[in-house]
Amino acid sequence: MIRAQGGHGRRSRPGRGLSLDRIVTVTLELMDEQGIGAATMRAVSSRLGVRSMSLYRYVQDRDELFDAVVERIVNELADDPEVQLRPVDGWRPYLAGIAHGVRRYARAHPHAFPLVATRPPAAPWVNPPLRSLRWVEAMLTGLAREGFSDEQVLFTYRTFNGFLLGYLLLETSAMTLRDPKPGDGSFTGTDTISDDDGGSAGQAAAHPVIGGLSPARSAGQREALQDADSARELLDPADGIDARRFPTVHRLAAGLAQDRWEREFESGLEDMLDRIAAFVAGDPDVRRD
Repeated sequence: MIRAQGGHGRRSRPGRGLSLDRIVTVTLELMDEQGIGAATMRAVSSRLGVRSMSLYRYVQDRDELFDAVVERIVNELADDPEVQLRPVDGWRPYLAGIAHGVRRYARAHPHAFPLVATRPPAAPWVNPPLRSLRWVEAMLTGLAREGFSDEQVLFTYRTFNGFLLGYLLLETSAMTLRDPKPGDGSFTGTDTISDDDGGSAGQAAAHPVIGGLSPARSAGQREALQDADSARELLDPADGIDARRFPTVHRLAAGLAQDRWEREFESGLEDMLDRIAAFVAGDPDVRRD
């Protein structure tokens, strides 16, 4: 659990205005601006104008802070006027509304979205990206009240989250590749309590985790993408894909370079909802496992 106060009930010193809400807000701002790896305890405290030790009155460690950031992102659903906590006009528009809301918060925080997808959930059966127990409870209860059996509720829950997670990881990864930050993929670093008095606040961002999700495009490659005038240039801005070895890739360059995220999301969402409808209707061709 995230603590609103420290273990001894201490609060920040008068005049500081420090709170868990402010800490989480600044942490998410850093992730949006510079990537996950930039959000060290030292960098967060520096932006807040306090010492790193002050943060530990509100969270035990960086992991607990990241959990609070995930909770903040997911809870943006509650402020989305197009998202309903419970079905009002039937289960299909209800699920479609939640799906669009999840996509909106994923696109609003593409550099932080890997946390939503990968942080250990409150319980092992909680599936990202809809990983708030409040929203999971609301969805399961709402579907049951729409007449779904327990088996149908569980099928819908797993199918819904599976589609969203896979699609949104692809879409947000594409977004971060177009606009990489120094801290992308940097989930760990030399970030300890003692860091308060030494080193750069952004040090951890310069050391991405090996095998992480760090974008591989250089500044020159990003500039070439921005200056691309044709589908072929957009597909291969560095002119590094040999047309003789990969002729089909070059022939289909225009289609491969198209931005179809919006259309493909809507199409995939409708297909997913159709599959749920078929399952609920007892279609024997829909797999139950």
